[in-house]
Amino acid sequence: MARKYDKQYKKLFSNPLLVEELLRFFVHERFVDELDYSTLERLDKSFVTDQFKEKESDLIYKIKFRGTDLYIFLLIEFQSTVDNYMAVRMCRYEMEFYEFLVQNKEDEQLPAVFPLLVYNGDNAWTAKQNVRELIRKSIPSKYIPSFSYYKIAINEIPKKTLLTIHNTVSAIFFVENSSPEELRTELRRVLKLLEKEHPAVIRLWRLWFNNALGNKDSKLMEQVDNLQEVKAMFETRLKKSLEEQYEKGTEHGFEKGTEHGFEKGTEYGFEKGTIAIAENMIREGMDNKQIRIITGLSMKKIEALRKKCVGNAKK
Repeated sequence: MARKYDKQYKKLFSNPLLVEELLRFFVHERFVDELDYSTLERLDKSFVTDQFKEKESDLIYKIKFRGTDLYIFLLIEFQSTVDNYMAVRMCRYEMEFYEFLVQNKEDEQLPAVFPLLVYNGDNAWTAKQNVRELIRKSIPSKYIPSFSYYKIAINEIPKKTLLTIHNTVSAIFFVENSSPEELRTELRRVLKLLEKEHPAVIRLWRLWFNNALGNKDSKLMEQVDNLQEVKAMFETRLKKSLEEQYEKGTEHGFEKGTEHGFEKGTEYGFEKGTIAIAENMIREGMDNKQIRIITGLSMKKIEALRKKCVGNAKK
């Protein structure tokens, strides 16, 4: 069974806005600059086998790249020991995904899949990144498969680098690279990274922070909960967002949906709460771009919800 912390981590990257930050700032490949992030959407179905469903933290996203579909397979690795055969695992997961597409006959030509590993263990990541390096070269090389995954090892990213990237993902990684003792003196610097983020995303980060460190250092958590700057930052931004973006009493609906989605601790609750927030905003006349910023939903999903709300209003 996956730890509660693992599930909370997966919930973080169930938000497309955080996945966008991850790709833009931590994947050093040119093609990420050409991705159409307005089309980024998470697929509901998990493509891991039944054997791994309880212990894998995998997410699959679809996004437009130069007018065609590109899939991103995101695997979050929580094991403290390095899996030397990670390339084999990820290759198998990608092939299972392709098998699903073949069975459903979505297209004659299979789409590209970008395999992305996020490792948050303490040990250095030493596993080979190409499955070819794990196979004996006893036959002609054209018969030996080549498959590589992209690795983001959090413990390899210097704190100085993270302090130059002002977003939620950099704050997450900074915490991961810090001991409770270091966080006592550096907490203000961490919160500085979140200053420009939306209140809903900040709240999601705080929930993750509580789950990640709450049982390890109660004094540190007490410091976080009582830090006036944190509360003022969150409350001020939330109030400003509510006042500017919808004036007809949606505060109750927003808070209710946010609480249900972010704090009930289940994927179902998270998704249902987010959809409830989006539907409230649609009814109040907010445009799709504003809704995406607040909820993290894809433009495609928001359009579908808008059609649904319009249809219900006509009945």
